[in-house]
Amino acid sequence: MMIKIRSILSFYKSFAFAGFTITLACMQFPYRYGIGTFSQVFWFKMLTLGMIFYLNNTYKRREFYYYKNLGVTKKLLWITTLSFDLILFLTLFFLTLNLKH
Repeated sequence: MMIKIRSILSFYKSFAFAGFTITLACMQFPYRYGIGTFSQVFWFKMLTLGMIFYLNNTYKRREFYYYKNLGVTKKLLWITTLSFDLILFLTLFFLTLNLKH
């Protein structure tokens, strides 16, 4: 189990900086304009997650063999890392709204 968790964390590190930077950049809109920006910021985040997904699948496709040999499927890698990134985004979005008030 620890091997899978370490593998997932290692995989997430490959795009964590980009994902977190985009999330932080998105937080300026709810802080300035309120909850009305949720739809636009959410879909922008989804678009960027899609681009990260595409770029990682394209440029790091050989690395997936490494994770497969450790017993971690490509599907598990993507579901856990993208879910974590989305949960982090939503948490920060609503924390930002609460900080404003």
